[in-house]
Amino acid sequence: MLKTGTRAFVHHMTTLLDPTVLADVVRHFDAVETERQAQVVQDHEAGRVRIGASTDAFRQDPRWYDPWRAISPETIDRMRPYTWLLYPVMVRHITAAGHLVPWHQDIAYVRRMARVHQRVITCFVPLEPNPAQAASLEFATGDFPALDHVPWDDHGVGIAGAPFPHTIHFPLAFGDALVFGDHTPHRTIPAPDGSIDRRSFEYRAVIPAEALDDKDYFDLERGCMVRRTAGRLAFQEMCTP
Repeated sequence: MLKTGTRAFVHHMTTLLDPTVLADVVRHFDAVETERQAQVVQDHEAGRVRIGASTDAFRQDPRWYDPWRAISPETIDRMRPYTWLLYPVMVRHITAAGHLVPWHQDIAYVRRMARVHQRVITCFVPLEPNPAQAASLEFATGDFPALDHVPWDDHGVGIAGAPFPHTIHFPLAFGDALVFGDHTPHRTIPAPDGSIDRRSFEYRAVIPAEALDDKDYFDLERGCMVRRTAGRLAFQEMCTP
């Protein structure tokens, strides 16, 4: 079970997702990436592509939730109480220095959205076969309030100066995830050899009671998409009530 008393935490969850299922999703990623990344419809999508993020056509593929279908009760318990994943997921394929995200807290990005959740956590899932040798995330350790952010090129905002004396990063294996709170300062760092190429999913999760009406989520316990309208729960695709 994850912490709720603080919003500044990070956990390295080993083998959170089944590597076999994840590998199948990666093959699908490779098959559709070029076509869907070319489907830039709105200006904000072009901005995403410039920083190694994804178009709506790429993000909205329901296959990205396959690793969460039919997960074990133990895996669900590791994520509690944050058992609803926001749809769509953030999909990233970083390949250049300009794709490295500066020091920031996710709360700063959440507050820029049209509709704001009370709090979210992030579940970062690397998609490289050996993620310990790929670009990853670095975290500041300690407890933090919501910090001031300043405009930061195509990345939107970042923490100026970022004087964090104590930082940590984790050697990940395929199927591992990094789960962290929305007050946790973090940034993207290159691979140990200095390279940057890396694919990843960044799932945002909320406590069901804090979900927004008329928004789609993936419910870890039911293994399908759900939506609450006027306080009533509606099942979307592949749900058995």
